[in-house]
Amino acid sequence: MSKSVPRYARVGMILLVMGAIIVGIGTYMSKGSLSLYGLIMAICGFILYFAASITARRKNIRT
Repeated sequence: MSKSVPRYARVGMILLVMGAIIVGIGTYMSKGSLSLYGLIMAICGFILYFAASITARRKNIRT
């Protein structure tokens, strides 16, 4: 990844991907609780990525 991507956006992308992998594993193993945990993780990652991207864009517009 390039250095222009904010740190929290990178963390959000990592959480999103890890959550999606956990959802896939939980679905494959028919473990509902694992899938739910992965879904929550993916949602939090998406929200973190989205918020970091918006704040970075607003910061770039001001300067």
